[in-house]
Amino acid sequence: MKPMHGVSAAVLLAALLSVSGAPAFAATMDHAKVTIGTKTDLVPVSRLVEMIGTGAAGDLAALDKAGEIKTYDTKTLYPAADQAKIASAETTKASQLGKLRDSIRGDAALKAWFETNHIDVNRVVAVGNPSGHAEVFLY
Repeated sequence: MKPMHGVSAAVLLAALLSVSGAPAFAATMDHAKVTIGTKTDLVPVSRLVEMIGTGAAGDLAALDKAGEIKTYDTKTLYPAADQAKIASAETTKASQLGKLRDSIRGDAALKAWFETNHIDVNRVVAVGNPSGHAEVFLY
């Protein structure tokens, strides 16, 4: 066996970091594909208003592990009266929304997934995982 005298410490460190960091990015970056939610599977607006600004750690972890993440653009899927309720809840729950969005930005894999899929984290109003199906609601 040859000693590794010719290998620099920087190369070894880079190799170690790339191996140890790989699992954290593997789930969301490589596998989760975006699907677009439709009117037929929307939650009632009253339920969405309750969800706004919420996103339990388990919901964010589910996004990280999902093979598919369904996104709902509430501005195109809900009628005007429901959009007014969503806008009101967004204003009322601004603090919780800020925390939810900061949590997404704080997870490197999730942040990268949102960037890769051209989804603005500032539009996220709710995250859910009903029946094991990851969902993101945008406004």
